[in-house]
Amino acid sequence: MSGNAPPGGDRMFDFRPEPVDREGAPSSAPLTVLSVDDDPAFQQSLRLALSDFRFDDSPLRLLTASSAAEAEELLARTPDVSAILLDVVMESDDAGLRLVRSVREHLGNAEVRIVLVTGQPGMAPMKQTLQQLDISDYWLKTDLYRERLQGIVTGTLRTWREIRALGRAKRGLQQIVQAGRQLAGLHDLGEFSGHMLHELAELLEVPPDGVVCVRTERRDAPLSSARVVGAAGRFAGLRTRPLEDIDDPQIRGLLLEALGTRASIETPTGQVLFFDGGELAPQAAVYLATRRLLDEEERELLRVFATHANAGLVNVDLAARLDQVAYCDALLGIPNGNALQRELERMLAMPVPRGCGLLVVDLDQYIHSSLALGPEQGDLLLERMAGRLRQLYPPPCMVARLHEGTFAVLGPSASLVTDPVAELEQGEDDHALPFLGVDAARVDLDAYRGAASGAVATGLLLLRRARAGGHHEVAEYRAEGEAENRARFLESRALYRAVREGRIHIALQPQVCLEDGRIVGAEVLARWSEGGVPVPPARFIPIAEASGLIVPLGRQVIEQACQALQAMERAGFPDIPLSVNVSPLQLRRREFDEELVELVARYRIEPRRLELEITEGAVMSDYQAGREMLARLRRLGFPLAVDDFGTGYSSLRYVHSLPVSRLKLDRHFTAEIDEEGAGNSVADMIIALGRRLGLDVVAEGVETQAQARWLQRHGCPCAQGYLYAWPEPLDAFLLRLRGQGRSG
Repeated sequence: MSGNAPPGGDRMFDFRPEPVDREGAPSSAPLTVLSVDDDPAFQQSLRLALSDFRFDDSPLRLLTASSAAEAEELLARTPDVSAILLDVVMESDDAGLRLVRSVREHLGNAEVRIVLVTGQPGMAPMKQTLQQLDISDYWLKTDLYRERLQGIVTGTLRTWREIRALGRAKRGLQQIVQAGRQLAGLHDLGEFSGHMLHELAELLEVPPDGVVCVRTERRDAPLSSARVVGAAGRFAGLRTRPLEDIDDPQIRGLLLEALGTRASIETPTGQVLFFDGGELAPQAAVYLATRRLLDEEERELLRVFATHANAGLVNVDLAARLDQVAYCDALLGIPNGNALQRELERMLAMPVPRGCGLLVVDLDQYIHSSLALGPEQGDLLLERMAGRLRQLYPPPCMVARLHEGTFAVLGPSASLVTDPVAELEQGEDDHALPFLGVDAARVDLDAYRGAASGAVATGLLLLRRARAGGHHEVAEYRAEGEAENRARFLESRALYRAVREGRIHIALQPQVCLEDGRIVGAEVLARWSEGGVPVPPARFIPIAEASGLIVPLGRQVIEQACQALQAMERAGFPDIPLSVNVSPLQLRRREFDEELVELVARYRIEPRRLELEITEGAVMSDYQAGREMLARLRRLGFPLAVDDFGTGYSSLRYVHSLPVSRLKLDRHFTAEIDEEGAGNSVADMIIALGRRLGLDVVAEGVETQAQARWLQRHGCPCAQGYLYAWPEPLDAFLLRLRGQGRSG
C-alpha cells in the first residue's frame, strides 16, 4: 500500500500516555469551580445560578470559601479546581489580588483560570490588573445576571481545558525545551523522536529496536543530506549519523523512497511513515519493523497516530525556533535575560547551600557612546564585552546579555571572585574596553531570599546605587538590605495613606533680619506623624520623591501655605511672605504654574507673598524646560529662590540666567563658619556673589551667635535656624509675630 499521509492534526503529541479521555470527547466527570467571597448572599445567588449548569455534558461541582486564607488552604488540598470566581476585597483591600499571586507563585498553579469579581469598583483598576496578573476576566457583581454568569463560566472552562491540554503537551516537551543552553534543534528533536519511537512501538506492540526516524533539514535539500535523529535498539548507534550509514539496504531504500515520493509505505515486514512538515518544518520519515502486515484497525490507529505525530513534529520544530528567539540574544548569540531567568529559577529551587552567585556587569555610558560613535561601533563593543566575559568566566558559568550594555554571569561563587571592573577596564592587549567605565554588582544566592526576577532586579539596583554614589568597585549584596527595602516599601504605603487622608501638616520656621532681629518671613516645612511618632523629613521626603508622591504632597503643602498666608493677613500680618520647597517632579509638570495660579486665586493671596524654593538640580536636569517654567512663574509674580545653593551644579552662567530673586546659603556651609575665619571662604563667596548679582541671601542652619555675628559682618541680610526658632505650627508662629509687634 502506498499513499499520502494525512495532514497534521490540531493537537500536540503527548509524550507519556495519561489515563484520561481523549481531547474533545464527552466526559461525565464533574468540573470543579471555586467561589471565594465573604458575602454569603452572593455565594447563595451564585449557587442558584449554576445549579443546573453543565459544560459539554459534564456537571459542575461548586466549592466555596469566605476568605483568601481559606481559599488557599482549600486549593492546596484540591488541585483539580478548574476555575476560581474571586472577590477582590475580603479580609483586606487586596486580599483577592494577593491570592492570585499566591496561586501562581506559591502554589505553582498556572492552569486554573481566575475571574475577578468586585462589588467595589476602583479597588483594583481593570486595565492595570489584567496586564499585571494572570487572570481571565474582571466583572462587577452587579453585571452578573444568570445568563452572563453561565456564559463567563463556559468561556473560562473552555479556556482552562485548552490551557490544560497545552500544559500536558508542554510538560512532555519540557525536557526538550530545557535541554542545552545553545538550544540546538537536532538535540531537541532527538529527545522528541525517542519518545515518538517508543509510543509507536507500544501502539503496535512491536519491539522498539525496529524503529528509526530520519528527516531532512530543508525541503529542497538533497536526500543524501538526511540524518538519523532518533533511533532505538539495534539502530541506537546511528543517531545523528547520515541516512547513508544505515547498513540495511532495504530499510535505507524504503526511507529514501518515502522522502523522495513524499508518501508513506507499507511492506509485509515494516512500515515507513512520511511526515510532511508543510511550510513550517522540514520533512521526516519513520521506519517501523512490524514483521507482519497490519490489519485495518491497526492501520487506522497508525493514521491517527501519524496525524498527531506530524503536528507534534511541527510543534517541536517551532518550539526549538521560538526557544532560540526567546532565550538567545540575536546580536551576540549568547543567552539572553529570559535564559538567565530560567536558569536562576532552576538554581534557586535547589536547597541551600547552593554555592552559586550572580554577577551583573554594565558598560557605563554605552548608549551615549553608541550614539556618538555609531551603532556598528556599539555592536563591536558589545561583542568584545561578551567575549571578554566568557574568557573571564568560562563554563559552567553562564554569560547572558540582559539589555543594551548590561550583562550577567551566573555560576559557582568560587568562579565569580574575579573582579570584572579591573579586568574589563584594563584587559590585556586588545581585550580592554577603551573609553568606557565598567560597573558591577554581585549577589550571593545563598544569602539571597526571593524570586529569580528579584535577584536580577537586586543586582541592577545595586549597580544604580553604586553609580549614584560614585563608587567604582563591585557592589556586594547585603541580606540586611532586604529588610531596609521592605521598611521603605511599608513607609511608602503609609505615606500614601497619609497623603490620601490629608494627614500631612506644615510647620513654619521664621526667617529674621540679622540687623534688627525682626521676622521678615518663614519657610514652610512638611511634617508627618505616623501612630503619634514624627517621621523625619529627611526620611519621608526622599521616599515621596522616589514614589512620585511628592507631587500630591507638594500640592497639599502649597495649599496649606496659602491657608496660612490667609490667616496671617486676617491676623494683621499681610506683608510677611512664606517660602515653600518645590521638587523637580513638580517643576517638570506643564500644568504646575496653572495650579499655582488657581490656588492663590482661591485663597485671594498675592503671588508675591508665596516664594518658591528650587534646587539647582531641579533646573539643571532639564535646563531649557526648567528655565521656561521659572520665567512663567516669575512673570506671574512669584518670587523664586535657589535652595541649598553651592551644593549642586553651581554654574554662574546658569544661575545668572535664571529669573531668581534670592539665594539660600546651605546649612553645610553655615556650619563651617567660625569667627576666626577658618572654613568661611565658601559662605563669604556666596554672599558676595549674591550682592554682585543683585540677589538677596538667606543663611540656613544658623545655630550660634558667632555664626550670626559673622554673617552680619559679611553682609548677609537674613538668616534662619534653631538659634531663632524651631519649626512651629501656625498658631505658635502667629503668637511669635504678635509678641514681636508688642516688643516693637
